[in-house]
Amino acid sequence: MKLIRMFFSLAALLLLEAAPLTAQIPASEMPPPGTDTGLSGKYDPENGIAQLIRDKSAESAASKIFEDEHVLVFMPLPQEEVAAPGHVLVVPKRMGARNILDLKPDELRDLMVAVQKAGIAQRKGLGATGFRVSQNNGLSANQTVYHAHFHVVPYFGDGPPGTPAPRKKLSPEEYASIAAKLKAAWPK
Repeated sequence: MKLIRMFFSLAALLLLEAAPLTAQIPASEMPPPGTDTGLSGKYDPENGIAQLIRDKSAESAASKIFEDEHVLVFMPLPQEEVAAPGHVLVVPKRMGARNILDLKPDELRDLMVAVQKAGIAQRKGLGATGFRVSQNNGLSANQTVYHAHFHVVPYFGDGPPGTPAPRKKLSPEEYASIAAKLKAAWPK
């Protein structure tokens, strides 16, 4: 009986993994028809991350947790729903890197150092008990913005292991508070 239940659990998992891609990405996040969504193609300098790198407005400055000449670490903008309070993206500032295959070894090194520092800041500044790092390449792997980036999502131990915080939009005050805590806890 136990073996049969295990078989059906595995079969259900395989069916979920085989679900069509369009069921995994909301229609609102699908790129426009004709957009190159593979692992190679033309870089779009007007993608959302490229725009944020160039943006010097007060709103974008509030989202930036760390920045140097090579790397930018930012929280999704306040009007966006976040995976967890303190979720950050780590991106190369060089334009043209659509995904991880386009990164030079030294760029990848700089990004991974920033990913590690983001996890440290989430632990020290927000009290995270864990964090997840994810990076998608190509539409079939759920990449929706074609500028290489890593997500660093904190976990707080509020449920069974691996349970993420509920997705939500942050109030402007909560957003500013979390950003300030991450900036203050950023390792030197």
